[in-house]
Amino acid sequence: MSQSVAIEETPAVQTFRKLRIRNTLTGKKEVFTPLKPGKVSLYACGVTTYDHCHIGHGMQALIFQMIRGYLEYVGYEVAYVRNFTDVDDKIIQRAQQVGLKPLELSQQMIDAAREDMDRLGLPPADHEPKVSESMGQIIQMIEELIAQGKAYVSPGGHVYYHIAAKPDYGKLSHRNPDDMLSETRDLISEGKKHPLDFALWKADQNPYSSWQSPWGRGRPGWHIECSAMIRTYLGEQIDIHGGGRDLIFPHHENEIAQSEAICGHPWVKYWLHSGLLTIDGQKMSKSLGNHLTIKEFLARRPAEVLQLATLMHHYRQDVNFSAASFRAAEQTLFTYYELLAEIRSLMAQHPGYVAAQPSLRELGPEQLRENFHAAMSDDFNTVVVMAELHKLFKLARKKWLGLLACSTSGELATLHSLAQFADFLVEISAVLGIFKQDPQEYVAAAKRRFLAHNQLTEEWVMEQLAQRGKAKAAGEWQQADQMRDVLLAHNIEIRDQQVGTAWSIRW
Repeated sequence: MSQSVAIEETPAVQTFRKLRIRNTLTGKKEVFTPLKPGKVSLYACGVTTYDHCHIGHGMQALIFQMIRGYLEYVGYEVAYVRNFTDVDDKIIQRAQQVGLKPLELSQQMIDAAREDMDRLGLPPADHEPKVSESMGQIIQMIEELIAQGKAYVSPGGHVYYHIAAKPDYGKLSHRNPDDMLSETRDLISEGKKHPLDFALWKADQNPYSSWQSPWGRGRPGWHIECSAMIRTYLGEQIDIHGGGRDLIFPHHENEIAQSEAICGHPWVKYWLHSGLLTIDGQKMSKSLGNHLTIKEFLARRPAEVLQLATLMHHYRQDVNFSAASFRAAEQTLFTYYELLAEIRSLMAQHPGYVAAQPSLRELGPEQLRENFHAAMSDDFNTVVVMAELHKLFKLARKKWLGLLACSTSGELATLHSLAQFADFLVEISAVLGIFKQDPQEYVAAAKRRFLAHNQLTEEWVMEQLAQRGKAKAAGEWQQADQMRDVLLAHNIEIRDQQVGTAWSIRW
């Protein structure tokens, strides 16, 4: 859990802390009021473990960690559950292809997923249940639904939920059942009373993918799994249920039907759905050659690049990533870290003065926090947050360049303001997922990666700078300019300072 920040309850901050989120159920932004004061229950649908996680899984996990992080930042105690679906048709099919038992394959993919999330800098959820370990709770829920007359057993041993038992079925997707027929799975199946009735239990005699139940051997349907795990870990009613927009129907619609049939009251107070991902304008697909796993992404770029690229879109917005967008995000992130490294270096040179100076409102932490809360409390609007930070980085860069010329009290006062800006970025890093690394280390690693990618060495760069320095000292300005142009041709920029020359990179 991230450390919450005590905020003075000024009228402005009180307004900002009235978090408003867009509820898919109502289609409106609503003021967030948790079921229990000071506590939030949050569930996000996890991955189906038949293959390695791709960047779409990473994007969604980053989004809901951002939401969790902000709720904790303003002082809520958050109980966060994200599941692993390790019982599924796709898992069974893939296991047969690779010669493993379904649960063996699933465990391999769960281990890989946890490694991926850790490398993305994502802490684990408070609970990460697996379907295979929740079978008792699943069977109990199905028994309750049958006892209430809201589910029935077919002659073949399947158990279906009867949607006629839920008069408001379709309230989440805002459609009537007739309009849903073209978008559901297994419309015609043995023993159904209605084409939209969905499976709670599927008869299955395979010893490696089935469990004993009152209706014979089988395995659970997709939707009952999440309902049972939520009930186990978060109770009969929760604050927030999230997932991708593609899960609204049928998955979340069916979760509502079966869960509310049991609890007898509204089950989820706020439904949050994230946008969908495309690559170069197309849905990710191995057949199209644009399928990108988290492991493949991290082999090319730092984890925070994916986080920054995600933050630059509103969580409800569809996202189209490309090599160009990732390259731009990596350049932006490097620029941010480079400035932070320079600010930290100056802070180290003037520690006493920085600590003694009052804040400047222009970059002071109070105004930064107010602006941050104003954006984040408006349905977690990271687009506004990142635009504000980018503007402040440009301002900070301008002031930093002024500091290079001299070190008067005016510049040192500006340094104190920049130092507070840098400290604020560290403070909110647990929310945004960026600015977590040591700036000097990040910059050094990025330069090494850049040079290796371009088949250059730092020794070559330093030799070019040394030769240019000799040309300048000898008054050979044209030669010095030519050597600068050689470096620029390799996307290496230089900046003359009071002592020496600094060099930077442009991806």
